[in-house]
Formats: sequence, C-alpha cells, structure tokens
Amino acid sequence: MSVEVRIASLLRVAAGDLTDARTLAGSGSRNAVYLAEQAAEKIIRAVLTSESIHPGIKHDLEGMVTSIPDANPLKQSLRDIQHLKDYATAFRYPTQQGRIQPLPPDVDASIAKVQTALDEAITRFGVDLAKPDLPAARPKPIR
Repeated sequence: MSVEVRIASLLRVAAGDLTDARTLAGSGSRNAVYLAEQAAEKIIRAVLTSESIHPGIKHDLEGMVTSIPDANPLKQSLRDIQHLKDYATAFRYPTQQGRIQPLPPDVDASIAKVQTALDEAITRFGVDLAKPDLPAARPKPIR
C-alpha cells in the first residue's frame, strides 16, 4: 500500500473511531475513552508513516510521539493526546483483582484534543474524508 493511501486510510478510520467515541461518551459508556485512544493512535501512526518511521505493533503512544522529529509541527498536538495510551488496554479488561476501571473525569476534554489533532492532520496531509478513494494529497513529512 502506498504511503498516500495508508495515511488517508489511517485518518479516515481515526475519524470513525472518534465519532463513535463521542457517541459513547454521551451515553456514559466506558468504551468512549478506549475509542478516543484508538483514534489518537491512528493519527500518530499517520504522522509516523509520513516520516518513514515504523513503530510496530504496540500502544506506546508516548514512545511513538517521541520518535517524531521535533521539527514536525503536529508533535505538540500529539503530545497532548499521548496520555490516552493508558486506555488502550485498561478499559478492555478487568484488573487482576476483577475490578472494572472507572471512567476518567476528562473524557470529553480528551476527545476534543484528539479532534484538534485529527483536524490538523487532515488539513496538513490534504485528506478529503468525503472522498474515501482519494489518497493523501501531501503525504511528505510536515515541516
């Protein structure tokens, strides 16, 4: 798959995850923050793809963001959402003691930060969400 197609696909799936996160947050579902993390991870992966960095299969958002060059202007927006890494698995399973994690108090604020990062990535990469077959118009590293 080309870089242009991969970036566009990652951002489209992130947009869907974020829409679902927003819907679930309105109902009080604990899965809202998990989907916000999934959207954040896909946005970060899109930026890493543009930088020719392959993070492998992991949910270490902080480590992935750290590997993005400081010259990339999206890096700060991604730093603002890397805290969601804790919800990649914490909300999918009960603890060792059988407890279910309580919802974090700032789900809506986290979703808003992910939306900001997504909007910035969509604009900078030139992805048209309304045209699902179009690749990213500007897939190069952002400087």
